Amino acid sequence: MAKILGLDLGSHSVKAALIETSLRGFTLKSYVTVPTPTEGDRLARLSSALEALAQQLPLWADTVVTALPGVALATHSIFLPFNDPKKVESTLAFEVEGQLPYDLETAVYDYQVAHSDDSGTQLVVGVVKKKELASVLELLKGVKIDPRIVTHPGLVYQSVLPEAGGAEHDDGAVAIVDLGHERVSVAIGRPGGAVETARTFTGGGEALTRALSQEFKISLADAASWKETHGAVGTEVVGPDAERAAGAFLRALQPVLRELRPTLKSYTAKAHHPIARVLLCGGTAKLRGLAGQLEQDLGIPTQLLELPKETREVTGEGRYEAAQAIALALRGHATGAKAPRFNLRRGEYAFKSDFDFMTERLGRLAAYASILFVLMVAGGIVKNAVLERRDKQVDALFCEATQRVLGKCEKDPTIALALLKGQESPAAGIPKRSAASLLAELSQRIPPDMKLTMDQIIVDMDRISVRCEATESKDMEDLITALKQYRCFKDIKEGKVEKSKGGSKVSFRLEVQVECPDESPAPQG
Repeated sequence: MAKILGLDLGSHSVKAALIETSLRGFTLKSYVTVPTPTEGDRLARLSSALEALAQQLPLWADTVVTALPGVALATHSIFLPFNDPKKVESTLAFEVEGQLPYDLETAVYDYQVAHSDDSGTQLVVGVVKKKELASVLELLKGVKIDPRIVTHPGLVYQSVLPEAGGAEHDDGAVAIVDLGHERVSVAIGRPGGAVETARTFTGGGEALTRALSQEFKISLADAASWKETHGAVGTEVVGPDAERAAGAFLRALQPVLRELRPTLKSYTAKAHHPIARVLLCGGTAKLRGLAGQLEQDLGIPTQLLELPKETREVTGEGRYEAAQAIALALRGHATGAKAPRFNLRRGEYAFKSDFDFMTERLGRLAAYASILFVLMVAGGIVKNAVLERRDKQVDALFCEATQRVLGKCEKDPTIALALLKGQESPAAGIPKRSAASLLAELSQRIPPDMKLTMDQIIVDMDRISVRCEATESKDMEDLITALKQYRCFKDIKEGKVEKSKGGSKVSFRLEVQVECPDESPAPQG
């Protein structure tokens, strides 16, 4: 059994959910929430809350999972016209860099596959500056926490998507909207599948508190207290003061609706799947009547998110606030092909304790190593005996060949090759390649099913220039991939891609550098 800690670094409170896994599933062992101080900068307030949390709940676990706090994480939707994972990895950096206003070297990014088919791969990509990630890791290090996973606050809800499904909504998607204190996180996907759209933006409970404070000319602390005990919108409003407060709340919610409406509509347009319902969670979701009000504003059935039944008894009335922490813990529990991939602990920020478990198995590893060593020694003795006989046979054949070509017996291959490449050798006059052979190599590597026209070809010994006309720009990528399979085509540069007037064809130019890896200047003399 393993212990997994989901840590939600909220701006209003820090929440921790500790689950214990078993062969049959998991058990929520404890859930603790600690208010975040209102004074000081964000990191200082989080540090103070984490110290208080550590006094109530031991923060040690086999795996710690958290999401990046705040809205520093930028989310991009990127489509690539292929689905080969290796090609996605090699191409994605160029696509991400083209969408950033700063140098990619100063950022960390990762992606989650939203959808993949024969036409290509749709990705959800999250990017954050290195200094933002480093500050969070340093903050957690101060309370002796080293998270194995730092993920996206929206993508993490993929862990609870199966629980959000239902037979009556099989054909539609589900939008999970986490209304926090200063941040709104959105995750959209079909139950049992991947999150296809995710994003975060500013908004939430703090804006409602400020609006109430300004409406009644009271302090923020009094406004927050009144909101918690009497706040309501929609059909839950009772009394003139509640109506005034509801009006202030609705004005404060307008920026959230302006971000939420186009997000939902964009998903429906791209995925061609309706959104069957909206599920609310987060501290602000507790505002009475909010689900009904949003259902009226969005035109989509809206209700509160119900977490897995294994967690409801422990979380009690705080289950809507606990959604992010529990989703993070379930992210650490997820395994297999359907497990979310997104993790910002990459490169220089990679989790450093992946091999700690080996210290518990050193005895077994030492026994395996001893057996392997004995087998290697025995195998080496047998191989040496066989190779010794083979070497004598090869030496005899090599001597016979060099005697016939060079006029003397030479058993050393290096010396024999040097003599063959010399100016006085019989092979010196044979060219290594020709323009005809290079043109043949170029032609043979054009995919047979590609509709391609080459109307200008210049072939030199060290360079090939070719102008092509194809039906679509993807053909250029396929052609470059095919040409790179030839070892002498060292570097291929793409020219400008232009579409024909009718838009039915594209033309482009390729510059191919020719350099065979085994070529070296011939010895002089």
